[in-house]
Amino acid sequence: MTRPVLDSTNNQYRNYGNQYANNRAMSPVINGYFPTHKTYKEMAIARVNRTLCALLTVFILVSAVSYYFVTASEITLNKYRKQALALNDENVDLQNKLDYLKSYYNVDKAMQKQHLLQKAKTVIEVKDTPATAPVVNVAAAKDAETSKKSYQWSVGF
Repeated sequence: MTRPVLDSTNNQYRNYGNQYANNRAMSPVINGYFPTHKTYKEMAIARVNRTLCALLTVFILVSAVSYYFVTASEITLNKYRKQALALNDENVDLQNKLDYLKSYYNVDKAMQKQHLLQKAKTVIEVKDTPATAPVVNVAAAKDAETSKKSYQWSVGF
């Protein structure tokens, strides 16, 4: 089936006789706007649009690449941060050990300054003579006397 032909007032041709033969030859079979060529303005707008689309694509690619590098550097920084925290903890432990050793060193230096522990500078030799009196141990004699005494216990309030 074919579509009926429309005249300029969009009325269908009801009678296809000779009276409308001239009008049918002049009226178009398909209605619509069909430009034969593009104007300069349309070509300039199309060129600007293509250029802006290309720039937008380039900027999207550049931002994707920069995002990749930023995330990679952030991962690297997190790794370095963890290593630095581990080194700081180890440094604190080593500093505590060093302080502990320094305290012994400081005590040793203080003892040397006070001359509490000295080596004998000279040795005195005593010859054994039979005329000398025997040495009596006073502490042992007192212990013997106290052990011989009986203890007196008192009970009371």
